[in-house]
Amino acid sequence: MGSNSRPPDGPVIEPAASRTVFGELVVGALCETRVRPSAMAVAYLVELLDSHVATADPPDDWAATEPTLAEALLNARLQQGVARLRRLRSLGDRALFTAGFFGDSLARKVVDLDYYGDVGRAAYASLAESLAGQLSETTWTGLYTELAQRFDQFVDVLAEVGDRTRCRDSENLLRLYERYLRTGSARDRARLLRRGQVPPKRTRIRFWQ
Repeated sequence: MGSNSRPPDGPVIEPAASRTVFGELVVGALCETRVRPSAMAVAYLVELLDSHVATADPPDDWAATEPTLAEALLNARLQQGVARLRRLRSLGDRALFTAGFFGDSLARKVVDLDYYGDVGRAAYASLAESLAGQLSETTWTGLYTELAQRFDQFVDVLAEVGDRTRCRDSENLLRLYERYLRTGSARDRARLLRRGQVPPKRTRIRFWQ
């Protein structure tokens, strides 16, 4: 991917950055968000960043070439064996990374963070279920169960990493503030507080068509 194709809201990390850098970013984000995952989950988040950041594309690029997340989840569940496992993991990772790094962009899309969260949790939960009962995969079953059950927390962690690696200009901060006022998201309120802002408390309201 050429330098001109990097999405404006995407992370700004040199391709040569090592896993040590991503590890430090994740540890800092965990301290900031006060999320306490298992050691294996921490390693998984670092690996996720290492494999996705250099080729990160905004959600629109995926939507133009692939089925919707819901369709991809259905297709993955219809697979058998290794193909099923690979597709479910890929889908869960895609939903988690997108929700964490492109949450601000999703606020302006037809599908929002809740949609990505629903699909991501379901993908990881299905993956854990597929591995359940296999003694050799007990550790991985626990990991994917944790990713499913704590999906929103890990989105917060990746969002914090994103905040630390992209330019924190006034326009990005304004978008975040406007989204909080519109949705009342507890996640966005916490991000604003971490950036030195004190937004008014309000209750999140969702309107269903």
